[in-house]
Amino acid sequence: MAEFNFTEREEYEKGFAQVYDTAIAPFLREKEVERQAAIKRSKNRIYIVIAITIFLCWQAAKIDPFVMIFPIFIGFVVCLLLFLSRVGKVQREITSTIRPILGNFFEDNVYSEGKPETGFAVDELKRLNIIPSADEHNYGPSITGKWRDTNYSLTKASFYDVRTDSDGDRTRSTLFSGIILEIETVIDMPTIVFYPDFGKTMNKVYRWATRNNRPEHRFDLADAALEEMFEVYTDDLERAKAHLLPSFPPKLVAFSAEYQKSKKYIGAAFKGRKFYMAIDLSHDFMNFSVGNKHLSEADEAIHKALADLMIPRRIIEELLGETR
Repeated sequence: MAEFNFTEREEYEKGFAQVYDTAIAPFLREKEVERQAAIKRSKNRIYIVIAITIFLCWQAAKIDPFVMIFPIFIGFVVCLLLFLSRVGKVQREITSTIRPILGNFFEDNVYSEGKPETGFAVDELKRLNIIPSADEHNYGPSITGKWRDTNYSLTKASFYDVRTDSDGDRTRSTLFSGIILEIETVIDMPTIVFYPDFGKTMNKVYRWATRNNRPEHRFDLADAALEEMFEVYTDDLERAKAHLLPSFPPKLVAFSAEYQKSKKYIGAAFKGRKFYMAIDLSHDFMNFSVGNKHLSEADEAIHKALADLMIPRRIIEELLGETR
């Protein structure tokens, strides 16, 4: 029988093994029993669908062998839907139960399902053009917290472009799916925006599209590695040169490299006493998808979620330093 264990790997996970044993493992054991029962029911239904499909194929072959493709396709779709409905239900139940436990694990963290209740400046991020304008969006869950006497907010966000064709059919494409952050700084900073570098041609298009909201001055930091990832603009060159620490650009490059391995979107900005960042993640933030695996293997998704929750603290310690 598979064991439900959580092994603490990182310093920030210290104490979570006990939380896992008392609050998560009993729930996962219960859900695994339900999952196995659901698998058995789904298999029985799939066997019935396969039997019906074979019978229909046999009948169709009498008419025309080509017609057999239709019952095969329908049978495949029905079997797939039966499988996905079982997996999706378990995943939703696991996610809705484990998210609040993780979200409230770290001291001074407050978890909520939607945006933070106290003024998360989504509109400011849009004005700075570090999150895309979109036809549709989803926000949440969110974490507000404090680290090293610095307040921060983190929100999961997704932005979508929606197109409707002449027949009224809607197509929705994802523009961004990740997290957006707002972190307090001690120093009152000028506006400095680090736009993602999309390549020479797309940069020109992006500059034109954001020309009315882009800060006036190009800020050349003479950092080749930074220039490969970002285009930097500011509304006040003299103040930007005076206040942006020389250590910040290489730290931002090192931090961003973890998330831009596949040219994923990441943008950042200083404005006043705030630092903003948008990170397009390659995985679904705090979503505990285990597929068809035994639920004892959910610990890997939990490790990843705890690492995601450390991102604001890492930014405060590794990037902002004296700026905070």
